[in-house]
Amino acid sequence: MEELLEERVGSIEENLNRFILHTDKSLYRLAKSLDILQIEMKEFKDEMKEFKDEMKEFKDESSRENKEFKREMNKKWGDLSNKLGSFAEDIAAPNIPRIAKEYFQEKTILRYVPGIRIRHPFRTDEDYEFDAIVEGENKVFLLETKYTVRDKYIETLPTLIQNFKECFPEYEAKELVVIFGSMSLHENTVKRLTRMGIYAMAMGDDTMDLVNFEAVQKKKKK
Repeated sequence: MEELLEERVGSIEENLNRFILHTDKSLYRLAKSLDILQIEMKEFKDEMKEFKDEMKEFKDESSRENKEFKREMNKKWGDLSNKLGSFAEDIAAPNIPRIAKEYFQEKTILRYVPGIRIRHPFRTDEDYEFDAIVEGENKVFLLETKYTVRDKYIETLPTLIQNFKECFPEYEAKELVVIFGSMSLHENTVKRLTRMGIYAMAMGDDTMDLVNFEAVQKKKKK
């Protein structure tokens, strides 16, 4: 009985020693894994810091580029505004005295005013701009120009004409000739202007010229 007890105790001790050895190895592997995990976590934190620094640099650079882009766009808008003003005053308007003489037999030009701004005579809080006014002996010519044509511009022409008549009552006795000018005009736009009794002027091979003179004349004779 005593021998059997000693044998069982010895077996338990052996198993306990194997368990302790196995546990030590597991704890060692776990400790090593934790060390590796800590190293990886530190590397991850370092990478995140580098990423944040790079993002900050990217944002700063994007902000600078955005400011430069805005400055460039403002410059381009300014250039475009100058271009549009130049189109009305330097390109379109100088053609009206010639057109008045060639198409409407106005031998004498009494007044030529490009780019005029005037306050309404009885609505004193309102100012109006007219791209050009040309006065002949029998007719007065009103020019409205748009570098790029939109439907809304055509729709506002009757109001423009009414404002002109109210701002310049001294021309009441003379026939008003309204000309709408642009670098190019779509066929549908020309037809619409013709129906309104407004002359369409567009750029030709050498200069700007009326493109619906005969059509408007024919309409006026009906």
